[in-house]
Amino acid sequence: MAPVEVLVHDENAEPISQQQESFFYTCHVCGDNWLSIREKNEGEVDQVTIIHQMGMKPLLKRVGHVYPFSGETITDWIYFMDEDEITEELWQEKLSARRSILKSICTN
Repeated sequence: MAPVEVLVHDENAEPISQQQESFFYTCHVCGDNWLSIREKNEGEVDQVTIIHQMGMKPLLKRVGHVYPFSGETITDWIYFMDEDEITEELWQEKLSARRSILKSICTN
């Protein structure tokens, strides 16, 4: 699995390298795709959003926070299915089912 940097350009925004990092990942085993976006806030809590998408419903998303005192460790996650907040257990079940389906598609 190798990340590919995703560049989004907005003329009115600060340079992306200072404000936001985005990477797109593809799993070569199951074919799952996800986008990781890190929004940097100088001296404040950074937010990391991971979105599993690319043609499969429901949209699975999790949002984590990196606090300045924690280094690079994400201390808490909030899990979403589409726009609804759900438990981590349900989110993990949906992700596992999604990857199982994608893996069967890749192997056929």
